[in-house]
Amino acid sequence: MNVSEIRHLYAATERANALVLDAAENLSSEQLLLDVHISHKSILGTLAHMASAEWIWLERWHGVSPVGAEALADWTVEQCGNLQQLRERWQPIINKRHGYLERLSDADLPKPVSFKRINGEAYAFPLVQQLQHVVNHATLHRGQVVGMIRQLGIAPPAKDRVVYVMAQSKARSG
Repeated sequence: MNVSEIRHLYAATERANALVLDAAENLSSEQLLLDVHISHKSILGTLAHMASAEWIWLERWHGVSPVGAEALADWTVEQCGNLQQLRERWQPIINKRHGYLERLSDADLPKPVSFKRINGEAYAFPLVQQLQHVVNHATLHRGQVVGMIRQLGIAPPAKDRVVYVMAQSKARSG
């Protein structure tokens, strides 16, 4: 995998995340907070978890490993408030990550990056694996959010990567 492919994965992930957030905008506060006993309880809780994970990994790639319960304290449903506030907190992470990805070279990808997990355990593995993990993590939780939206009887957006690829192909040819 090279940097161009990583950037493509993140562009597709950001588009899919945005589609899911847009779909969530059509839900009531009650629907966003409904505990459906999946993942992080609610749609808003799962979206907040997704944003917090992206923040944590980005911090790690910049040499800072948030640890302990206080690392996640700012990412609770109560702290995030509502969907608009969550979007406002998430966007700077996306922007900062975009800058980080723009500065990467192919030579950076296989290099091990050290970090500490939330529980303080130290690890190191290649940056490319960490980058892939974040995309995979977002995919997992986006799927859960889509499932929760379906449980509410609402048709969720088409957010698969292939939809992004087809849209990109159509934009280039048309």
